[in-house]
Amino acid sequence: MTRLNLILFFALIFSALGLVNSQHKARNLYIELERESQSAKKIEQEYGQLQLEQSTWAMHSRIEQIASQKLQMQVPDAKRVQVVSPSDLQVNTTQPAVQDGVAP
Repeated sequence: MTRLNLILFFALIFSALGLVNSQHKARNLYIELERESQSAKKIEQEYGQLQLEQSTWAMHSRIEQIASQKLQMQVPDAKRVQVVSPSDLQVNTTQPAVQDGVAP
């Protein structure tokens, strides 16, 4: 009888230690999960701010202002603007192209 009690006592101790160990691991994993969730929220917030900043930097008016002030670029006159349609881009492939009056 004492042998059976001793075996049951050690089984109880080992199972209790296993329970404590598994709870400790579960708590550590939960803490790590919460840290990673907070980190993900911070990264998402930073990503949103970066998207807003990118849209601000890429505004048409800002690009036009920089082009005119820093690069001294100007909008061409309407007389100098040419519109090219896809049908104008078709190349006649039966004759070789002539460049500077010299055929290749």
